[in-house]
Amino acid sequence: MASRTITRSEYRRRLAGQCASDISDGNDEMNVSVLLKSALQKMSLAAFLAVGMTLLLSGCGDTKTPENRTIVVYSPHGPELEGDIKKRFEAAHPEYTVNFLDMGGGEILTRLRAEAQQPRADVWWGGSPPEFSRAIDAMLLEKYTPDWAAQVPADSKNPDGWWIGTFRTPEVIMYNTDKLKREEVPTTWEGMLDPKWKGKIAVRDVRGSATMKTIFCALILREQQRTGNVDAGFDFLKKLDTNTGSAYVAGPEFLYKALTGGQSSLTLWNLADALLQKRNGYPFAYVVPKDAIVPVEPIALVKGGPNPAGAKAFFDFVNSPEQLLLMAQERDRLPVRSDIPVDKLPEWIRNLKLEPMKIDWTTLDKNMEKWIARWDAEIKGKAQ
Repeated sequence: MASRTITRSEYRRRLAGQCASDISDGNDEMNVSVLLKSALQKMSLAAFLAVGMTLLLSGCGDTKTPENRTIVVYSPHGPELEGDIKKRFEAAHPEYTVNFLDMGGGEILTRLRAEAQQPRADVWWGGSPPEFSRAIDAMLLEKYTPDWAAQVPADSKNPDGWWIGTFRTPEVIMYNTDKLKREEVPTTWEGMLDPKWKGKIAVRDVRGSATMKTIFCALILREQQRTGNVDAGFDFLKKLDTNTGSAYVAGPEFLYKALTGGQSSLTLWNLADALLQKRNGYPFAYVVPKDAIVPVEPIALVKGGPNPAGAKAFFDFVNSPEQLLLMAQERDRLPVRSDIPVDKLPEWIRNLKLEPMKIDWTTLDKNMEKWIARWDAEIKGKAQ
């Protein structure tokens, strides 16, 4: 049997299993619509669709997967600040949509670990450096060092480019002004241990809160450095637990309710949220204690996130001088960047006096999970 050279059109039709017997040499110029009409009479629906797809792809050339236009951000910064940034970012970058998932800083790391094989987030924005360090160890983050990183002090960024600080967020003693006068409020962390505060202190559940984990571990570390014994730090927290009793609450909203509707009148919290809730109508004020705990709040890219290009655009946007000034003016955030014009910051920030606690953040980072686990097992709610 003599062999013959088949045309491209005939080859495609044979692949579909329905090559027409009357196609002869030279059919490459045959009109596509004629081929489809002939094939339609002879082939099944599935075979027809297969041929149609082949022709479609051959006519269009190479195809590309549509670019991801959604940026997913995990953050503890609250719906107010997150809503501001979403609106402004999407106005500046209409090609993207930002979706925030708001949760405690301590909860974000747990979620990222659970999603490690199939990341859903692109950016982690906010929390404590120790949580981000654990994410580095678990290989959950992506390095990114933008040009403007030189404007961030060395103590406010990871030296290897894993994260950069956006804000400094002092920890404070927050109190209800309807229940306490300013002069009655403790001005030191030790003041919270006074027996007169028994039953008057509420504490946000520690394990899910980057703020509370940072405060508790900083106090443990301070007592360890002062006495040479880590147990002194846990003794400090035992005395605090005596005044707290069962008033550990699941989340921020429950904390606010405890301070306004129950017996509690003060708590350990962070400055930014104390000011935010005052704006929201709560009768809250704050005292920055001596030995102030002043962590930075980082931002990082999530390794393997679905939208790396959008993630970098978001990362740069929220750390731009313009956005940092707006967040300082509208949401009481203390920017980390050193090139922010001081005269444009709110007066209260310019006048803020801090006496920062000397904290070995590497030691705190290394021991945080162990110390919080011990506090949870030995101290929480066990005071008589």
